[in-house]
Amino acid sequence: MTYNPEPSAHQGAAEAAITWLSTLHRKGWHNAFMNLVNELLLEEERQRLTALDSQVIQSIEINLNDWLLAEGDIHARGGIRRINDYVLSPSGPRLNAAQRDWLQQLGQRPLRLYDVTDVVLGQQMTLCDALDKEAEPIVVRERSGTQNLKPGELLGCRILRVGDHFQMSGSGYLFTLLTGPRAIALVRQQQQALGQQLDAPRKMGLLIMVEWLQHWLKPAPMPTVIDHYSGEPMKMITDRYRVNDEVALAQALASQSDVEGNRQEGWSRIMNCTDGQLRSSVHLNPGEKADQIELFYRTQAYADEGRVWFEALVGASATFVKRQVQETADAMARSHKQADRESSKKGKSSSGLPPELDAAALSQMMTEVIHNTYANWADEPIPALDHKTPRQAIKTSTGLERVKGLLRSYEANEASQARQQNRTEISYDFLWAALGIPR
Repeated sequence: MTYNPEPSAHQGAAEAAITWLSTLHRKGWHNAFMNLVNELLLEEERQRLTALDSQVIQSIEINLNDWLLAEGDIHARGGIRRINDYVLSPSGPRLNAAQRDWLQQLGQRPLRLYDVTDVVLGQQMTLCDALDKEAEPIVVRERSGTQNLKPGELLGCRILRVGDHFQMSGSGYLFTLLTGPRAIALVRQQQQALGQQLDAPRKMGLLIMVEWLQHWLKPAPMPTVIDHYSGEPMKMITDRYRVNDEVALAQALASQSDVEGNRQEGWSRIMNCTDGQLRSSVHLNPGEKADQIELFYRTQAYADEGRVWFEALVGASATFVKRQVQETADAMARSHKQADRESSKKGKSSSGLPPELDAAALSQMMTEVIHNTYANWADEPIPALDHKTPRQAIKTSTGLERVKGLLRSYEANEASQARQQNRTEISYDFLWAALGIPR
């Protein structure tokens, strides 16, 4: 993704510097570029780079050129020189005062990661430092770059001051909801390892670039889906049993006050959770054959505890056959591929809805799911808020903007899913109202 600052007195600074370098020091500039590529990518990755779309390659070149002007080195006039210092020296290109200031700031401002908390299309965006949770939000003027930007996304960039406002330099590193968490985790680890070393900002910037390049060179990872209540990764675990005595099995389950249901429709074991909600830890479903029963769990811990509970309860009335474990990410990937195949056969885009579920029914179901999932959201610690609750976080201006950013990201994701599934968009107004904050 490439960002172009709005026209002003500094416009053309980067182009003037690059033209000067590539004209007077063509070999040195070429070698500096290739040295950076070699530092960022392995040989096999460099080979894959050449197969990318020309527009993507152009974006990569713009970002790398921006990096070189800010922090790169070049062999010129018999020695190694810092490019930023060299172009600003008396022997450098002819620049006006605003252009010199722009390039000087470029060499001083590090490449950092920011959470996008608000976007005004064609005008501006609000950014919060992804690593420094106490840093004040920054409103950045941006026209073209806001067109494809949404709250909740992660953006790597350099922020420069122009007059009374902030702008981005000529590069931007946009991470998706799938690639962003990994980038933040790796950069945070490196920040802790490097501490106060003088070259820490440069090394962290290089890592941001490496991770951004990887999402062009490798398939995006599927997300880890977390069970909201237990905090564990969700899985699809099915334990299959052969039923030896139908009557004894039904009697054993009926004796349990926390079990609801019957043999025809299946049973559920209900948990009375600490947040006041009722949730199921296991669903006991009729099998494909009359003498079978299947126990379905959504986390490994539920499955391990549930198997011990079930077998102690029913005794010889059921015999364990096998356990099938399916990772949620794998199931999602297969679901997407199947939807794509079905869409291709029909010659139209898929809504992602099961055939027996229409848009109205899905809207009703999604409303219930969202309201239940976020019933206590305002008072639950959230990692993105440095493990504060939203109600605690909104007491400061920084925390308030981060909370608003989270809510906007929920709404942006919901709007996208509603369009894909051709259903009514679910409102998150109840969360804004729960905190008593304006949009």
